[in-house]
Amino acid sequence: MTEAVQKPGQSVLHEYRSERIVEYIKAHPEYRTVAIALSGDVGFYSGAKKLVDLLEGNVEVICGISSVVYFMAKIGLSWDDAKIVSAHGRKCNLVSLIRHNPKVFSILGTEDGVASLAKKLVYYGMGDVILYVGENLSYENEKIFHDKAENLTEYRGDALSVVTAYNEEATPLSAVHGIRDEEFLRGKAPMTKEEVRTVSLSKLCLAEDSVCYDVGAGTGSVSIEMALRAWNGEVYAIEKKEDALGLLKENRQKFAVDNLKIIPGTAPDAMKELPVPTHAFIGGSSGNMNEIVKLLLEKNPEIRIAINCITLETVTEAMNAIRDFNLTDVDIVQLSAARSKTVGRYHMMMGENPIYIISCSGRGEEV
Repeated sequence: MTEAVQKPGQSVLHEYRSERIVEYIKAHPEYRTVAIALSGDVGFYSGAKKLVDLLEGNVEVICGISSVVYFMAKIGLSWDDAKIVSAHGRKCNLVSLIRHNPKVFSILGTEDGVASLAKKLVYYGMGDVILYVGENLSYENEKIFHDKAENLTEYRGDALSVVTAYNEEATPLSAVHGIRDEEFLRGKAPMTKEEVRTVSLSKLCLAEDSVCYDVGAGTGSVSIEMALRAWNGEVYAIEKKEDALGLLKENRQKFAVDNLKIIPGTAPDAMKELPVPTHAFIGGSSGNMNEIVKLLLEKNPEIRIAINCITLETVTEAMNAIRDFNLTDVDIVQLSAARSKTVGRYHMMMGENPIYIISCSGRGEEV
């Protein structure tokens, strides 16, 4: 890049850290004009954003041809309906995006980036997705090709490349909570039912980048819905029972939620080394409610919590924790639902177990 813009006799600094670039410029007031060459689009996950803020002065941003525009034109696909993201030096849940969007464009950042993505797509049953790969765009050694994901699991290429995933079988993500119970693999492990799950998740108020714990995850119905809503975040399903752990893995694969991590063990011990959560759902506490809430608040004093209680003893434990830790924004809903069952030509309503849904938040104070 510097060779492309440098003139004879000009000084050149090779540096990518914005602070160091600004320090160099301030240390050389004799340079009246400084050119900073950046790879990629200056408006798309670019170092230009931070540089403009740090330079605080007479800055002119000059854009080149965006890799999105160039590459999509080369492969003959429109990009007005594409999801455009970057997985270069940052977390990006490409699997979920590809499952729910026909076209996904992303910048990659490692030599095995294409292979890693292809392996995940194959694991989640999307081996037929077409991956368009572009390397060294616009240069003499430009390389552009496409193939099914199942054929690219061992591919190694240029570290800084782009990919467009084309998925004709993409299933749009529902705009609301409430996957039908029948869609989950069940077994004998307990499962939070559809109506209760919908209300519980609405009380949590998740964002797309939330970091969530599902304590006592069971079959993973809440974990799955969390992971779909917080598609750009992370979900940690904590479960101690072996049969439930197996179902969790199967449901994770079925719904292709790559941002769902399964944590074997009993809470709160199994939660100690996990990242700081923004939200937590407690579906089972094994009698450790106070200890679980205490650890959650130690990790994040402002955490949002939803607790499902099917027994009065659990309600008592939850209310004691709310009192002991002085939690705020407390909301209690007692939910009873009934579903119809066909008996001959009649429909009878069969009641589900009534349940208490208790939601609350930390006050932002240290425990």
